Amino acid sequence: MRVLIVDDDEFVRRGVRTLLSLATDDVSICGEAADGKEAIAKTVEVKPDVVLMDVRMPGMNGLEATRDIRHLSPWTQIIVLSNYEIPQARQEALKAGAADYVAKSEIWTRLMPSLRKLATEGGANGDTPGLDAQGESSDKTRDLRAQLRESEERFRATFEQSAVGMAHITLDGRWLRANQKLCQILGYTQQEMRRLTLRDVVHLRDVAHDFAQARKLANGEIDRYSTEQRYIRKDGGIVPVRLTVNAVRNPNGKLKYCVRVVEEVSAVTQRTAHNLEIAKGYLALLTNRMSAALTRCSHDLRYLWVNENYAKWMNRPIERIVGRRILDVFGKEAFRTLRPRFEQVLKGEDVVYKEKVAYEGIGLRHISAVYAPTRDLAGKVEGWMALVEDNTVPKASEGLQSD
Repeated sequence: MRVLIVDDDEFVRRGVRTLLSLATDDVSICGEAADGKEAIAKTVEVKPDVVLMDVRMPGMNGLEATRDIRHLSPWTQIIVLSNYEIPQARQEALKAGAADYVAKSEIWTRLMPSLRKLATEGGANGDTPGLDAQGESSDKTRDLRAQLRESEERFRATFEQSAVGMAHITLDGRWLRANQKLCQILGYTQQEMRRLTLRDVVHLRDVAHDFAQARKLANGEIDRYSTEQRYIRKDGGIVPVRLTVNAVRNPNGKLKYCVRVVEEVSAVTQRTAHNLEIAKGYLALLTNRMSAALTRCSHDLRYLWVNENYAKWMNRPIERIVGRRILDVFGKEAFRTLRPRFEQVLKGEDVVYKEKVAYEGIGLRHISAVYAPTRDLAGKVEGWMALVEDNTVPKASEGLQSD
């Protein structure tokens, strides 16, 4: 059976691919797609037997793509995968032409039985074939049920033997279930895990962000999120992980629990992060010994970083500058004077100027400055670096006012 995987989340696609490769030798992955339009094009190109279709995707959603695929390729069967365990959602999927509907929280127990059912009967569509007029099972149906039981048992084993950590988490952060891989990552037994909460294993610096995202899940603002964070092992060691969290909801849309997929960050990535921290240390050592005031600012006109000399010049501690709006640090008059310079550098131009600027807190200063735009990996301007020199001549009765 040739399968096309469609989901806008790369991590989900990778997880489904891993699951199918572990569970059976009868399935081959013939392609992947990240949205509905790409799914249609891929179906026409590779002609899969089955499409595993996500629902909520940017652009064309999964149900729209299902209708078009069934029209263009009626021999291709479609299994819709969704975050919602809602009867209406299943009905909409079957109405659109899907052969079956599987909630993502049940992928480990229901996806392979659904695929095997398609291979055996050529379609599901919510029906239960193989029953005679008296409702008694035929031999074929009994054989199928035996196959389904065997598949479910195999899936339970696959859940436990997965190469990534998996768990079910309640809204208040309790571990309902954790697979063996996650226990191995954290150094706890499954019994010990059930006595813990998320706060016991998530690094203190990552807890606030994690719980903020969890609140969005609970409020229905999002259905999943992905992030990188740090877990704390039983022995106190720190484990960097890639995390994907999916919501499982009841028919009323209320959050029942969350499915967490945890993947250890590779040693190469850890070394890269370590080297980056070393580079940052060298940069701080270099810039803080320079007499110039240096800063880096973002596209939304906030401070991302300043060196010690910049903070001294502005007569503020670094923590009262970084993360704040330039307007709040400069004051309205200075911001109004220099805003055209900011707009110029955000167009991608290098900016060099001399100006008299009335800053809030340090008064009128004669400055010279150089701005250089910074760009993201796609080449888009994301902010700028600035070198500022204060050329103010002190009054005879005053000492030197600047560094």
